[in-house]
Amino acid sequence: MGERFEASALGRVLISAFVIATLLALVVWNMPDSELRREGLHAARPYVNALGLDQNWGVFAPNPRRQTIALEATLTYATGTTRTWHLPSGGDLVGAYWDYHWLKWAEWTVDGRYPELAEATAEFIVRRDVAAGRHPVRIELVRRWRDLPPPGTEQRSPWQEKTILDRVVQNAGGAP
Repeated sequence: MGERFEASALGRVLISAFVIATLLALVVWNMPDSELRREGLHAARPYVNALGLDQNWGVFAPNPRRQTIALEATLTYATGTTRTWHLPSGGDLVGAYWDYHWLKWAEWTVDGRYPELAEATAEFIVRRDVAAGRHPVRIELVRRWRDLPPPGTEQRSPWQEKTILDRVVQNAGGAP
């Protein structure tokens, strides 16, 4: 049997480099606003985002989100049948990291400030559907939300919906 990666000299060097790079990126990420931080973020931001470490304390204070949100797409086919697309979800091992990026994407898509992102999302979904051998003629993106109950309350409010994009698919290639 071969030597374990982390027991080899190369393995130790690569793991140490990863830990040091991550710590440096997080130090830059959490520095107070300054020219040094702004310059450092050019290098640190892609690395921190790729690792899913791009959290900030705005989630906790002063106004955390008071709603659960979701993104769905309804694909309609020439036969009149429909299919609902939901965000992909990961497995047990790395699923939380996988899911975080999809949920962040959905959050930005349904935000309303970025209509071009809704267009790109619809195009992505249609192209995936076409690649799977299906040919939708229409796509509708729907923002779903419901208010979060106060702590200690288990009664949930009903889901509400709003269409954020409704497009006819223009060609068999899948671009809406």
